[in-house]
Amino acid sequence: MTDPIRPANEYSGFLPPRFDNRPDADDVLVKTWTVGDALTDHSVPEMPAALSLFFDLVAPAAGRSNATGFAMLWLDRHPHEEPGWRLSIGHVGSEDDLELAVAKPLARLVDALPMANFECENWHMTRPLWRKRAEPVKLVFWGDFAKHARAILGHSDAASFYQPLGAGLRSDNVTSMLPLLEDMLGDAFLQNGMGFEDALRLGIALGRAHLIESWIEAGGSEKEPYFRPMKIWHQAWLANALIDPAVASLAMSGKPPMPALDFGNDSTPASRRAALDDVSSWLTTVFFSDEYPALRNAFVAGVQNAVWLDHDLQQYVQPQQRSEILQGLMPYCRWFLAMALYNHLGNLATGTAREDQVAFYAIMVDALPELAPLGDFATQRDIEQHIIRIDAARAASAFDTLVLPFCDLLMPKRQFDAARS
Repeated sequence: MTDPIRPANEYSGFLPPRFDNRPDADDVLVKTWTVGDALTDHSVPEMPAALSLFFDLVAPAAGRSNATGFAMLWLDRHPHEEPGWRLSIGHVGSEDDLELAVAKPLARLVDALPMANFECENWHMTRPLWRKRAEPVKLVFWGDFAKHARAILGHSDAASFYQPLGAGLRSDNVTSMLPLLEDMLGDAFLQNGMGFEDALRLGIALGRAHLIESWIEAGGSEKEPYFRPMKIWHQAWLANALIDPAVASLAMSGKPPMPALDFGNDSTPASRRAALDDVSSWLTTVFFSDEYPALRNAFVAGVQNAVWLDHDLQQYVQPQQRSEILQGLMPYCRWFLAMALYNHLGNLATGTAREDQVAFYAIMVDALPELAPLGDFATQRDIEQHIIRIDAARAASAFDTLVLPFCDLLMPKRQFDAARS
C-alpha cells in the first residue's frame, strides 16, 4: 500500500524530495588506493585507459550485486607530496562487501596498473582528506545513490534550484555530482525551516569560498594547483547549502531569482568572487533582512569568521590574522549570547522554558561561570555587563560548542512555504 500523502513516484511533483533511503554516514565506508606511478608535475594528465575502462565497468558490476555506493577518481594535490592518481570507492556496508561488489573491474585494474592501499575510513573521516588534497576527475554512483542522482538531475525544475545545472554544467560533470554526493551523505541543512545554525553555516560556506579565491589569486599560478581541490570542494559544499534556500525561494513571490555560481573552466578568482558577491546579495535580500535580525547576524558572522569556525583552514592564517579574526568574532559572540540569554531568562520568568533549554543553560553556566549571578529578573543591561566580563579566548572557545547550539535551541526557525520533505 502506498503512502496516501506521498505519490507513488516521489519524484513526480513540483520539487524532488530528500534522499529517502539516506544511510547513516558512519555506515558508508570509503576505501582509497594509489593508482599507477607518481606524476611528474601538477598539470592535469589524460586519464589512463585502464582507469577509463574501470569506470565503464564498475557501476554495472556493482549494480548486479545489488550494492549501493560510488567511485571517485581524483588527483592528489597535497603540496608536500608528488601528485598522483587516487581511486576512492564508497560502499554502504563493510570493507569485504565493498571489495566483493567491485571485484571483477577491480581485478582488471590491478592487472593493468600498480595499486597500493592508501586509506580506508568512513565518510566523515574521508571528507576532510578530500577537502585538503582531492581534485575530483570522475564520479559515478550505483544502486540507490544512482537512482536518486538520475531523478534529481533529470527533474524538470532541477536548473531552478540545483546550482551546478543552473550555471550550465552538464549532469555528467563531476562538479555537478559533488553537491549531490554531499546532499545524500553530508549534514542536512534546513530541516523544518531555517534556524540559527543554518544561517551561520550558510555564511561560513560563503566565507570559505571567498577566502579560497583570495588565496588562489594571491598565490598565483605556482600555488593554484594546491588550492584547486579546496576551491572545488568548498564550491560544491556551498552549492549543496544553497539547494534548500533555492527551493524555498521558488514559492516566495516578488523575490529575485537566485544567481548562479561561476563553475566555468575559464573562470578566474575575480569572476568567481563576483558570482559569490551576487549570491551573498541575493541571500541578504531574500532571507537575511532586518526582519530577522538573529538570522541576519548569524549569516554575517559566518561570512566574516569562516576561518575561525573551520579548523582545517586555520593552518593558512598568520598569528596576527588569527588574533584579528578572534576580535572580529567577539561582538557577534556577545550579541548572540545576549539575545539567547534575554530570551531564556524571560522564558524562565514566565515558566515557559523547556527542560532541554534549562539543562543546556546549566551546562553553559558551568563553562562560563560569569553568567551564574543572572536570574529570572535580570535586565538586558545586567546581561550585557556579565557577558563583557568573559574574556575573548574563553568566549570564542565556547562559541561553536555552547553558544551556537544554545541560540538554535531558543530562537524560532523561519518556516517556508516550499521545502524538500
